[in-house]
Amino acid sequence: MSLFRKDNQTEEERRRTREIILSTGNIDRPYIVRDIVFASEKLEVDLFDPRVDPNDLLANISHRLREKADAYGANAVIHCHFEHEHLVHPDGSTFLEIFAYGTVVQFVQSTIGG
Repeated sequence: MSLFRKDNQTEEERRRTREIILSTGNIDRPYIVRDIVFASEKLEVDLFDPRVDPNDLLANISHRLREKADAYGANAVIHCHFEHEHLVHPDGSTFLEIFAYGTVVQFVQSTIGG
């Protein structure tokens, strides 16, 4: 059995997934580290085609990081890193490989003076 959820999420799971924060840096809230998550994707697309929006290409991999964080019951993935490779095959087809990873964290309550 996989720790991570599949595409058949309930509406509640989709809502929780959308609320998970992704950050390329740290966050100013107390948290505990749960794990490190990794996602990758290979798309047949020409990254340099002017009709292609790179932000749209990152949407799916960002969603996958959020799903993995949700499987831990976590609130955020911080220190996210995104890397890519643009590949041109001998037949002329072009592919984009995207790699993403980050630290899954869960927010904790803090009390002041007590």
